Amino acid sequence: MRALILFILLFAWVSACAPASHKHRKRYRKAYPDAPLAQKHKRTLKKTSPAKRKKPNAVLSRPVQSSLLPTILNKQDKTLMILIQASKNNSGKTRVDSNKAETIDLPKFYIDRTETTVMSFRLYQPGYDEKPFTGGKDCPTCPVMGINWVQASKYCHWAGKRLPREEEWEAAASGTHPFPWGETFHARLANLFGQEDGHLFAAPVGSFLSGASASGVMDMSGNVWEWVDTKNTQQSDTRVVKGGGWTSNEKQARISFRNSVNLNMKNPTFGFRCAKSLGK
Repeated sequence: MRALILFILLFAWVSACAPASHKHRKRYRKAYPDAPLAQKHKRTLKKTSPAKRKKPNAVLSRPVQSSLLPTILNKQDKTLMILIQASKNNSGKTRVDSNKAETIDLPKFYIDRTETTVMSFRLYQPGYDEKPFTGGKDCPTCPVMGINWVQASKYCHWAGKRLPREEEWEAAASGTHPFPWGETFHARLANLFGQEDGHLFAAPVGSFLSGASASGVMDMSGNVWEWVDTKNTQQSDTRVVKGGGWTSNEKQARISFRNSVNLNMKNPTFGFRCAKSLGK
């Protein structure tokens, strides 16, 4: 019985001293960082620390080229626009639906860095409500949706801009590659059909930084289809939308893919961005 009582008292004493001993060791390591005990502690931490993360895939860490500068802030709708350098654009190089490829000389122009947002569109049309397209949620930084070509064109004109031509849109989206980020499709770099991108409906603009084009233009594949100022050569009441939306597949997300629809169509997956010629 005495032995049991002695053991209990000894255990209680050791437990009480442990925190103080731990604090003492901390103070010791801080005061004498070069002492053997402190060095031993550092080596132990180093051995037991988590493994370093692997470097991201090259496509995810691809640097944006310096040609995105300069940028301008459009005064009317407070949007950031990126300068796209003059180029020879091989428009329609891999199109599956129609037009033969043709080389077009493009002068420099500006294009909106992101799709036109709900917040920006409300400066033009205060009563616009995005909730029918966002599952009932407020999302001022989501792209404006359910917009037809006429509305998109009028907004751009109000903002002192215009809709981009199809070849301009393709040049801003990167031009020579099938996708804005490069040659290979990556489901997590754009908001398309499926759950890999993490969004059920449209995503706030700029959510996919690694999916930007080489010029730094965001969301050129997925999120919402974008109206361009291009007529269908066969029907005067149709226009072209580009880039695919949040219900689209890999094929529709290709830069070269074009979808011809009636200019008055208001689809939940249709949005737009604006462009601007230099000197205007």
